[in-house]
Amino acid sequence: MTIRQKLRIRLARLRVWWRQFADSQRGQRILWWLRQLLTAAVVGYLVYRLSQIGWVEIWHSLPRTPWFYIIFAGMYLILPTFQALIFGLIWSLSPLKIFPASLKKRVYNKDVLSYSGDVYLYFWARERLKRPGREIMHAIKDNAIVSSVTSTLVAFGLLAAFLFSGVVAVPEIVGDHGMLYVVGTALVLGVLVAAGVRFRRNVFWLSGRLLIGISALHLIRLLAVMSLQVLEWEVVIPEVELEVWFTYLAVQIMVTRIPFLPSRDLVFLAFGIELAGAVQVSRAAIAGVLGVHSVLDKGLNLLLFSAVSAWDRRLGDGAAVPDVNGAAPQPEPAVKAPEEPASADSTAAAVDEN
Repeated sequence: MTIRQKLRIRLARLRVWWRQFADSQRGQRILWWLRQLLTAAVVGYLVYRLSQIGWVEIWHSLPRTPWFYIIFAGMYLILPTFQALIFGLIWSLSPLKIFPASLKKRVYNKDVLSYSGDVYLYFWARERLKRPGREIMHAIKDNAIVSSVTSTLVAFGLLAAFLFSGVVAVPEIVGDHGMLYVVGTALVLGVLVAAGVRFRRNVFWLSGRLLIGISALHLIRLLAVMSLQVLEWEVVIPEVELEVWFTYLAVQIMVTRIPFLPSRDLVFLAFGIELAGAVQVSRAAIAGVLGVHSVLDKGLNLLLFSAVSAWDRRLGDGAAVPDVNGAAPQPEPAVKAPEEPASADSTAAAVDEN
């Protein structure tokens, strides 16, 4: 037996072990606690760094302009709005009917684990739409794949544009082989796109016309969110050059591509504080902007999640979701609201849940 064959056997055994471990109740609990520990470590580090900067100075650096909060509200609503449009298009429903579920889907994906919101949406649609479960599953799966592919293409496309235009100082990252990395990435993405087109019928359930429409909506959504993100920073600290905000946007893109990473906004906040010194921006100002954005996002998530859950209970049609330890979802009685969810990841880490 060759070394290559032995390696394949070991990898196959490792994959089997991982699936058994991740599917077991014990493994799900361990993974859930690991995610909580990682989040706690990030929070502890942030408290330490913010204490070094000075809480009083950070307080005085908090956003005062109302435009910051208006832009934040627009950014927050973009994702559930486009999700409602997409699934309204797929299921021939009014987006208004899907919008509350899209809000809860955003909370699950952003504050629990990537794609746990898709599990919630599956049970929501299964109970309300009276469609075959297989059809609902394929629709959600196709949207997740299209969203992930579109976000990856946009992310690498923007990073390449930043590199070639010189608006982001990344030579230290890519060294003297920046062009080689960019060309290699472009070739890999090209092969993936060509393979997706060639084997579309073996991967996707939705029609080609629907897939094109969904891709266009995801593209518009991503560009809108990124544009508003830069604008949000700019209105709070207008004296900073746009090149600095493009650098921050590039870092945010890279952070959001890290798979299985909980609390990406907190991780980005930590990176942002460290980056402030390198780009000669006030650490207190950066901590104020990014910190308020994160707090508002989580606070609004809690508020809207509670409001939508109360509305579901009032209507008596809550949907089943996975439990907090990531256990397999079980249908719940129609009058019972879902508990705090968790779920396993699907196809790829999401940059789209912003």
